[in-house]
Amino acid sequence: MTEIGDGKPTFSSRLKEKRIEKGWSQYQLAARAGCTNSNISYLESHPGQKPKLETVERIAAALDWPINEARRLAGYRESDDNLSPLEVEDDFRLALLGFKELSGPGREMVKKQIGQLIDFVSQCERGTSGLTVEDQASGTGESGELPEIKLNDKQIRKKKGKKE
Repeated sequence: MTEIGDGKPTFSSRLKEKRIEKGWSQYQLAARAGCTNSNISYLESHPGQKPKLETVERIAAALDWPINEARRLAGYRESDDNLSPLEVEDDFRLALLGFKELSGPGREMVKKQIGQLIDFVSQCERGTSGLTVEDQASGTGESGELPEIKLNDKQIRKKKGKKE
């Protein structure tokens, strides 16, 4: 295992170790992580290189590698309560699965919440969300509420079971 000067594993050494534990070739990992074989090869053989965060997260997800360990070894800050793009995508998949089971009024409520969420994201991208630091900390904005998408009990149990 390639290590940095202080004897700690590198992203590239841990990546290769995890891939071999799975019994996968570089090509198999690349296919599962949605990147190229040459990308995996390069990352494994160049411990000083910092891969893109999205690549780190895709590789970690494919290898069932704890995301914070992969992020840390790749030189990124571990996520606190912030969700990675892959975790957010997971939450949306769960919400959409639950959408199929909703009645008419429930579907309308979710559509309204999604509309509010899209508006909120657009405002954030333009820098006009109207949220102050205090608002962000308290979870409220000018309207008093941030858009929220709720999972039903079945989805919450499924999600908790997956993360444990």
